[in-house]
Amino acid sequence: MILGAKLYETRSWKTSHRGPLAIHASRSFSEQLARLCLHEPFRSALRGAGYRSGWDLPRGVILGSVELVDVHATDELDPRSLSATELAFGDFRPRRFAFQLANPRACEPPLKMPGQLNIFEIDLEV
Repeated sequence: MILGAKLYETRSWKTSHRGPLAIHASRSFSEQLARLCLHEPFRSALRGAGYRSGWDLPRGVILGSVELVDVHATDELDPRSLSATELAFGDFRPRRFAFQLANPRACEPPLKMPGQLNIFEIDLEV
């Protein structure tokens, strides 16, 4: 998201939130995800950002922020209107939700912070 490589983040749940969102990278990273990062289009996106592999990605940090513009049921999106990269970076199966994002901005350097599931509030004073 922060790299601007995708317009949608897909989830199994929806939210009424609209506006700024901080993007948190989970501390955990599975072997399965690391292998996925070796394949296109993930490999090219990571290499373009200076990462040799998925193991090089920052974890347990706020990476930056995006604007959550809208939330769409995946059933309502026309898959033909989405790029092959967008489709690879999301799970657009029926009965899921696509969070439409805009204005990605990176934090340099990323901010160490524990994460939580779903959308959660952070103390910006930290």
